[in-house]
Amino acid sequence: MEEVKFKFPEIKGIAPVIEREGLIRSKSYIEGIVIRGIKPELDITNQRENIIAGEFGFSDSTAKEIIIGKRLADKLGVNIGDSVVIYAMREQMSGSMTYPDISKFKIKSIYQTNMAKYDDMIIYIPFLTAANIFRIPPGATLSFDIMLKDVSHVNQVLKGLEQELGYPYYGLTVYDIHGSMFAWIALQKEPIPIVLGLISIVAVFNILTILLVTVVEKTKTIGILRTLGLGDKEILSVFIFQGIKIGLAGALAGSFIALVFCLLQQNFGIIHLPGDIYFIDKLPVSINPVHYIIVIGTIILLSFLATLIPAFIAVRIKTINALKFR
Repeated sequence: MEEVKFKFPEIKGIAPVIEREGLIRSKSYIEGIVIRGIKPELDITNQRENIIAGEFGFSDSTAKEIIIGKRLADKLGVNIGDSVVIYAMREQMSGSMTYPDISKFKIKSIYQTNMAKYDDMIIYIPFLTAANIFRIPPGATLSFDIMLKDVSHVNQVLKGLEQELGYPYYGLTVYDIHGSMFAWIALQKEPIPIVLGLISIVAVFNILTILLVTVVEKTKTIGILRTLGLGDKEILSVFIFQGIKIGLAGALAGSFIALVFCLLQQNFGIIHLPGDIYFIDKLPVSINPVHYIIVIGTIILLSFLATLIPAFIAVRIKTINALKFR
């Protein structure tokens, strides 16, 4: 672990993991699970923050205790302090399976990530307990979890690790393990430019309409201002200012409403999703100030462009025609 961290500075942390499939049974239900043997003191994820009952840890390194997801706990009808039975298949050196290890475990704590694939399937037990169950030699592990400082370097680090360690070691990135989820996210993003484009077109035409109506209504006023000595540039600037003012007001109001809805979704999860279909239980929201700056800046630019046509129409109105206009 230390050697790999030294040779690859992109790595933030490494933790040994023992992971195998098994079954969990309560008095009323039985379910297939993934058993993960971990060392809480070496945790490199944010799973500690996802604990909703109990604490992220075990009484000792060989305790018969588990950390279970909320969805799975609800299925089993269990809570903290209740006991469950775990069936864990052992693997021989030849690769064939032998009789299962059947052990009773006590529920130490409950976590909730709002990702159905985790909450419904993965349980955590002490690393040494998992090693004893699966007959893993002392000082050995089945795999390592690696956390990077920047996820964009994942393919580069993976390639370097495989070249450094060689056969039989190999790696899987988060994109390999959760490929279906990332494919779903990419699919959801595809219609976004079309939807935003249509909204932008409607908004631009609304500004055009408002300013064209203003030109018609204020034609006589434009004629009076011309007779008082107002030049083309001044008239042009008046309509451009009005267009930008309308766009900016709409941008600030829309951004504020969007921020309120995002905060409500982040804290209360008002938009729920069926976890069995979408992998997550509620719509995830990320609030990034850069996005708001880009949106407001784009709206101001579009508003400026939308004002040019009405502004040039206002400039081209002759003074005598404007004064006669009713």
